[in-house]
Amino acid sequence: MIRLVLQAAPVFSDNMVLQCGKPVPIWGSGDIGSTVRVSWESGGETVSAATVVHGLDWKLFLPPLVPGMSGELVLNDGSDEIRFRNVITGDVWFAGGQSNMEMEIGNCRNGEAELAACANGNIRFFHVVKRTVVDEDYFHEEARAKWQVCAPDTASVLSAAAYFFARKINADLNIPIGIINCSWGGTSISTWMSKEQLERSRAGQRFLDDYAAKVGGKTDAQYNAEMEAYSAEWRAWDERIRSRREKEPDISQETLNKECGPCPWPQPAGNTSPYCPANLYKSRIRRVAPYALKGFLYYQGEEDDLRAADYAEMMYYLVDEWRSAWGDERLPFLFVQLPMYASREEVEAGIPSKNWCILRENQYRASLAIANSGMAVIIDCGEYDNIHPLDKQTVGYRLALHALKKVYGKNVEADGPVFSWAEAHDGSLRLHFDNAESGLEFRGEAAGFEIAAAKGPYFPARAQIDGGCVILSSDKAARPCRARYAWIKFGPTPLYAKNGLPAMPFRSCRSESEE
Repeated sequence: MIRLVLQAAPVFSDNMVLQCGKPVPIWGSGDIGSTVRVSWESGGETVSAATVVHGLDWKLFLPPLVPGMSGELVLNDGSDEIRFRNVITGDVWFAGGQSNMEMEIGNCRNGEAELAACANGNIRFFHVVKRTVVDEDYFHEEARAKWQVCAPDTASVLSAAAYFFARKINADLNIPIGIINCSWGGTSISTWMSKEQLERSRAGQRFLDDYAAKVGGKTDAQYNAEMEAYSAEWRAWDERIRSRREKEPDISQETLNKECGPCPWPQPAGNTSPYCPANLYKSRIRRVAPYALKGFLYYQGEEDDLRAADYAEMMYYLVDEWRSAWGDERLPFLFVQLPMYASREEVEAGIPSKNWCILRENQYRASLAIANSGMAVIIDCGEYDNIHPLDKQTVGYRLALHALKKVYGKNVEADGPVFSWAEAHDGSLRLHFDNAESGLEFRGEAAGFEIAAAKGPYFPARAQIDGGCVILSSDKAARPCRARYAWIKFGPTPLYAKNGLPAMPFRSCRSESEE
C-alpha cells in the first residue's frame, strides 16, 4: 500500500507570519493513522501539538504564540519532515474586495517611489491564487504561491491600501504584520459568499436568480468562446491606455477615456466566471480559511451600486460567513465607505443617480449593526471620471486608525463627524454631530449642503459652523426640516473635524420617496 507523504496546506510557507495571542490552526494531509507533530521553534524554546491523521486530512492547534518572535515551524510524522524557515509571529489581516483593494502599490499615487521604498522585513504577504475553478491548473499555481517579505522586487502584486495599513500599524505598534491578499476587480459582494449563505438571504437569492438568468442555457464552451473575444477587445483597449501613459505619465483619466475609449465592461456571464455568485468564495476564501487572523479589511461596493438598497443586508451575511469560516464570531471587520465618483458621461448627460449615495448610507448602517466593525470614510478621496482613485495612502491610514482604536485599544480618533440630529429654529436648521469634540472646519467653500421642507425638493443651503454644529439656511426653504450633505455621486466635501477626518455624507430623513 502506498504511503501518503506529509503535506501542509498551501497557505503555509517560508517567510509567513503566524498570528500571535490566540490558538493557531495548522492543517494539511498525510498518511492515515500516522501521528503528525507540529512544533514552533524560536530562540531555543519549542511549543508543539500533535494529532492522528483520520481519513486523509489532519488539523491541530498550536498554543498562543508571543508576538515579535522569529523561528521555524516544523512538521513531522515520523517519516517525513517539513521545515518552514524565516517565520515570524505578529498580526495577520485578510484584505478582500474588488479593484480598489486590488490596486497594487506601483499603480497608486506616487506608486513608483512607494514601491521603491517599501522594503520592510516586518511586513509580509500571501497572494491567494487568482483563479475561479479549483482544478489541476489551480493546484499547480497554488503550490507555487508563497509568503513574501515586502520588498520592491516582491511587492508588485501587494494591495496598496493593505500595504499602507500594514505600514502604519507596524510603525505605531512595532509588531510584524502579515497580509493575506485576496481581491478581484469588478466583483460583486455576492461572489464572496457561498451559494448556501446567499440562499439564506432574500437579497442574496436575488443575486443568484439574476445571474442565472444572464447565463441562461449557455454552456461553459460558449462562455469560453465569448471570453476569448472579450479578452482580445480588452487587451487592445489596455494597450491603448499603456501607450498613451508612456507618452504622458500624468495624463488625466478623463483624457484617457476620451482618447482611448471606456474600459470594455461588463464581461460575458458564465457559470465559471469570477463574477458568478459564490465562485470566489469556493476558489479563494475556502482555500485559506481558517489561517489565524487578527481581522478583516474590505473595500468593495462599486459593482453593487444598482443594488444599493440590499447592501446592508448583504454585508451582514458576508461578515457572518467569513467569521464562521474562521471559527471566530468576534473577528474585527474593518471596511471602506465608497468615495465620490461620477463618470464624465453621467455628468454630461445630467444623470441624477443616487445609487452610490444610498450604498454609502447602507455601508454606514451595516457598520452600526455589525459588532466589532469599523468604517473608514474616504468621501474626500474620490476622483472625477476615475473609479480607481489613486490615493490609497489615505485609505490605508484611515483603516489603520480604526484598527488602532477599536482593535488595539489605542487612544486615537478614528471617526470624523457623523450627523446626529437636527433642530429647526427661526427659518434655519441646526445640525448636531457626533465625533466633533475637536471642533468643525470647512476646507474650501462651504458647499454640498441642502435643505428642504417636510415635502418637496431640496435646495442648496448656506452653511455656517457654530461650535460642534452646522447651521443651514436658504431663501427658498422658509421652514426647513430636512437636510443632506454630499448627497451626490461626485461633488464638494468641505466639512471636516479639526482632527483632519472628513464628515460622513448623510441625509437627515431616510425616505424612499426622496429618491
